[in-house]
Amino acid sequence: RAERGLADEHAAHRLVTSVVYALPFGRGKRYLSGMGAVPEALLGGWTIADITTLSSGPYANLSVLGNPSNTGGPDRPNVLGEWRLDKEQRTLRRWFNTDAFAANTPFTFGNAARNLIESPGQVNFDFAVYKHFQIAEALRIQFRWEAFNWFNTPRFSPPNVGFGNPAFGMIGSAGRPRNMQFGLKLVF
Repeated sequence: RAERGLADEHAAHRLVTSVVYALPFGRGKRYLSGMGAVPEALLGGWTIADITTLSSGPYANLSVLGNPSNTGGPDRPNVLGEWRLDKEQRTLRRWFNTDAFAANTPFTFGNAARNLIESPGQVNFDFAVYKHFQIAEALRIQFRWEAFNWFNTPRFSPPNVGFGNPAFGMIGSAGRPRNMQFGLKLVF
């Protein structure tokens, strides 16, 4: 029964939206459709795009340092009390109540359920701006500027779930910060 639990990939809530919008300026567009070649090269053919991701965090499986059960597999601790903390009490140094756990006694299995601890969720906004330059009827160049994690919102890693580790219950790292790139693509 202790092995029954949520899958590693489970996300209780997940929303992903994607928007691509061609700006209405330039030849064949609603605004400034009669402009000359130079203004068209500067103002026409622009597109903006966004991908927004809001998601609950993944689940982490508790373990005990060593092998008290003597089974050769990873052990889980015993749950002694309420391990959940209110959102106001959670910090990166104390993501859950570490005092609510104890090592399993020798030659026994701990009673902690599989994937008990929920990690921090994700809030991410990716943004892109790109411009098409028409070279010939079947040939164009696309210039792209892309920003991943546009608002530089940290995506924290799961907390340390190794009972007996000095960092037990702490979140010690985060994913990549904002990352920007430029690109040039030939479309034919």
